[in-house]
Parts: sequence; structure tokens; C-alpha cells
Amino acid sequence: MSAQIFNLATNRYPSYTNRLSVNQNSKGILFCDFATEYLSKCHKTEKAKKAYRDALRHFIKFCKLNNLSPFTYQLGMEMMDNFVYYLQATAKLMSSTVCNHLVRIKTLIKMASYSGHDIDYTYSDISVKEDEHDVVTLDRDEITRLYVFDKLTKSEIVVRDLFVVACMTALRFSDFSRLTEKNFIDNVIQIKTQKTGTLVIIPQSKFVREILRKYNYNLPKCPCIQQFNKVIKNVCRKAGINQSVPYERTIGLERVSLMVEKWTRIGSHSGRRSAATNMFLAGIPALRIMKITGHKTEAAFMHYIGLTKEENAAVLAGNMFFH
Repeated sequence: MSAQIFNLATNRYPSYTNRLSVNQNSKGILFCDFATEYLSKCHKTEKAKKAYRDALRHFIKFCKLNNLSPFTYQLGMEMMDNFVYYLQATAKLMSSTVCNHLVRIKTLIKMASYSGHDIDYTYSDISVKEDEHDVVTLDRDEITRLYVFDKLTKSEIVVRDLFVVACMTALRFSDFSRLTEKNFIDNVIQIKTQKTGTLVIIPQSKFVREILRKYNYNLPKCPCIQQFNKVIKNVCRKAGINQSVPYERTIGLERVSLMVEKWTRIGSHSGRRSAATNMFLAGIPALRIMKITGHKTEAAFMHYIGLTKEENAAVLAGNMFFH
């Protein structure tokens, strides 16, 4: 059977008649109807449901734009490939967002199959190459510079202090933003992470102990993540963290590559990655750091911290093999 191709540029689509759709007895259902009902009944967290609904919203826009009402068995390789092209060329989304939306739509197709509906398994052949993670990290000197910088407003001091806690604990925003007195036991922090539900136990560093004493172990309320990211950028700018760093992203179909000041790239997740990277550079074994970060494999952890060649050479130079 010859491949069916539809042209996004001219907005003309042939009908999707794949191996399953020609069978009049196919047990299909309109995909968008199934997905909507599934998300209303499944036991995912509200945060996860929101992410799935966002992906579905884009798929519905794609269908409306091209006058499509696909059944589950019509979402094969061709349609999924053109959905990806829509996300890139029309919605002009970043590659990481395109990848996330594709993964969630593919999961919904899989759920349709588990529910007894026919599907076209060629959908799984479509994938998107995601940009390499390049969250900017701060080294120990930069964290110290932030910690001692005193020309800040009261609200900026709160965000700075919470960010330093993240830089010394490797906690995600969803975790360090909800720390309370009950999480501080002796000289460690104990918290069940929101994302994975795993209990982590982290020693309190000197900076963390000083911050906790400053607030009498009752950390101030953290602003929302959008406001937090806005403020911490400004704090880093004021503190002079402004060296040039590369910025590369695929937005839509275009590759953007330029140099920007470092403070523009700092966000809440920079704290977690800075902590993991600095722990490793300090000689703490990766497997021990993984007990805090939650990475399942050493390969995933090493990819996460993303050492530069210079940093890797510095770590190797400290090994007895090179003495």
C-alpha cells in the first residue's frame, strides 16, 4: 500500500486510510473524544493532567486547521509526523516542548489501545530530537558572591536565600519552596520529594544552617515559580554574574545560537543543577549524589550535570592515577 502524504503548506489532506481503517469492523473511537474522557477519569495528578490537556489542545488545533476528525486507528506515522511539523512550523514551539507534546499524545494513543480500541502502531516510529539540556550552573565562588551580596530589597533577599538553599541541597523548586520546620532534623533536611515521592536526606551545609537560623527555622513564603525566576535573574544581575555564556535553542524550524549574559539564563532549576555539579566537582561520588537527586543511572546523572571538558579534566587531575 503506497504511503499517504498530506501537505501542510497547501493545507490539503487526503483521507487517512491505513491498514486498519479499511476494515469496516475496526473498533475505533474519535481520538479527541477518547483522550478528553480518559483525562477526566484517570488518576494522574492535576499537574500531569494539565500537561496532557495542553498537548491535546495543540492536537485539536492541528485537526481543526486541517479539517480532521481522526479515529484512533488513523493516528499513524504520517499524521503524527505532520502534527510534529505543525508544532514546529505553525505553533513555533521549542524542541523540548514539541518533544513533550508528542510523548503525551503517543501515551494517549497507547491508552486507547489498552482500552480496546484499534490503533495504527506506526505512530510509535515518530520521534523528535530534543535540544541538549543546558541549564546554567553557578560555581561555589558565584554562590558565595550571591550569598554575601547585600544591596537587595527585602523580597529579593528572600528569593536569594531560598535559591542558595537550592544551590546547597539539589532540591527542586517544588520541594525547597515548601520546606518547613518539620523538615529540619538535627543537621539534615528530610523531605519526601513531590515529583517522585522519594524520601531524601541531605546534610545542612554552613550556608543552609546560617539561613535557617536567620529565619528561626521558619523559611519565608516562596513566591510562584514565574516570579521567583524573574527575581533571581535580577538578583544575579545586581551581583555581577554577567559573563557571556552560549545560548542555543531550536525554536520552530530555526536554530538560534548567540551569546548572552549569564544572569539571563539563571532560573529556579539552576540551583538544583549547580548543587549536583558542585558536589561532583568536590569529589563526592556520583552514586551518593544520586541518592539526593534521584537519578536512577550514573549515565543519566552524568548527562544531567553536563561537565565541561575543562571541569572534567580538573576532576581527573585530582585522581591519584595522574599523580
